[in-house]
Amino acid sequence: MSQDDRGESSSPRRVSEREVPSLDDVGRQGVLSLDDSESLDAVFRALADYRRRCVCHYLVRSEEPLGVADLAERVAASTSGTSRAVLTDAAVEKSRAELVRMHLPRLADAGIVEYDREAGRVELAESPGVRACLRAASTVDLE
Repeated sequence: MSQDDRGESSSPRRVSEREVPSLDDVGRQGVLSLDDSESLDAVFRALADYRRRCVCHYLVRSEEPLGVADLAERVAASTSGTSRAVLTDAAVEKSRAELVRMHLPRLADAGIVEYDREAGRVELAESPGVRACLRAASTVDLE
């Protein structure tokens, strides 16, 4: 309960469904623009994992495709809190296997990255909505 101008208690104003913008409206306004083929739920599920967000942050910074081996080293260093120079081969291989088996396919299925399994290359998909999500995540992940 809040007080009105006369100091009397009043209930908060109810908001109708028409006053709350739909995701389509939000996309048209340019706040979050996901392509029709992308599922918002899939994007959020994919980005819920710290390692997958790390992959995306590295891809944003590089602005060009990265190799799976390079990403594996970077992710292993990030998750272990060490530098790439002191990583063990076992840690890098474990990270690579997880990327190939689990994380990169999930990111690709959500339309966040383009993953060329044959060439072992990964690049960020062209999506302003995904980039907006990553900018928001970077304030938490990279601080």
